[in-house]
Amino acid sequence: DTFLKRSQSWRNIFDAKTGFARPRKANGEWQTPFDPFNKGSFVEGNAWQYTWFVPQDVPGLVQAMGRERFVIRLNEAFEKSAPTRFNAAGDRFDLYPLNHGNQPTMHVAWLFNWVGKPWLSQRWTRAILDAYYGHNPADAYLGDEDQGQMSAWFVMSAMGLFQTDGGCRVNPIYELGSPLYPKVVLHLSKDYYGGKTFTVVARNATRTNKYIQSAKLNGKLLDSWWIPQREVMRGGTLELELGPQPSETWAASAPPPNS
Repeated sequence: DTFLKRSQSWRNIFDAKTGFARPRKANGEWQTPFDPFNKGSFVEGNAWQYTWFVPQDVPGLVQAMGRERFVIRLNEAFEKSAPTRFNAAGDRFDLYPLNHGNQPTMHVAWLFNWVGKPWLSQRWTRAILDAYYGHNPADAYLGDEDQGQMSAWFVMSAMGLFQTDGGCRVNPIYELGSPLYPKVVLHLSKDYYGGKTFTVVARNATRTNKYIQSAKLNGKLLDSWWIPQREVMRGGTLELELGPQPSETWAASAPPPNS
């Protein structure tokens, strides 16, 4: 009960008028003037970045901000951050709407799934995979590789599976994205999951073919951007058909998972 209550404390600093997380004074008044790019009262970030840091209650954040404003603002953040490869160059955290090199916004490309725009999650996760990650000591990671977090993000996103809440819900899920590879086979622990395999097949996967057109889970049509983790643990096959143009209908009306 204590931690469940605490998990809703983000509402105390969410300003419905501006749609941003906003610093308050001890007496409850908002700090003024307010600039979402100002890092005052934030650590290694700004209001642009920390507003999205509600992985435990994404539907609540969507409702508080408003779905349309949520989509428009989040997409704007990616468009403005793309020229710098989604990184806060020189650790100038306050100058950018997003910073993939720091924890508060490493999950946000997946939030479009939660507002009926999974094709935008596919677009921007692929953009980060293409632009942010290098292949030599000079540019392998543009930010701070804390405890392998950026590597883990790459591995999960490259497979097209992700957990915004870190799998901390009662019934964990995997959110679906756009795999880099035509086929990935997960070999599940023999001790804990019976040694089964779960295969992700991404037909036509290329740099340009990054949008899910249709999906099947164990041979059955799937029109949802998430699958229960238990389906992965049972073993089986997820089949994704990829194409060069967004499918704005696939999984667009799928409801979010229950808590």
